[in-house]
Amino acid sequence: MLEIISQIVICLIIAGLIGGAIGYILGKNSSKVKGNQNNDLGIKLGETSFPKIIGIAPTTLLSEARENGKDNLQHIKGINSVMEKVLNEIGIYHYDQIADLSAKEENWLDKSIGFIGRVEREEWIEQAKNLT
Repeated sequence: MLEIISQIVICLIIAGLIGGAIGYILGKNSSKVKGNQNNDLGIKLGETSFPKIIGIAPTTLLSEARENGKDNLQHIKGINSVMEKVLNEIGIYHYDQIADLSAKEENWLDKSIGFIGRVEREEWIEQAKNLT
């Protein structure tokens, strides 16, 4: 019985060593991304805490509102206080940023806010153009 227990312990130790070695190798390879490298959104890694969304990000994203302060995006039907905060976190503070969205950027925004088709359905771009 003691012999079986010692074999089990030896097998567990070997399995732990192999697992640790594999984890180290995989972790080492994934950490080779340099902090200066761009992701596929063109945003420098480490500059944003917002989840990485695949697609074409608007070129007009801002890190903060312009000098004269942010626009009240809640004047656009379909944008409430919660959605306005989400848009601000993404980097959208002004009507013209929404008004100037291309189709690909609109698609990116839909994915970013988690509501596919909402921007078009609620006519955010048209409303924003009327507010600029």
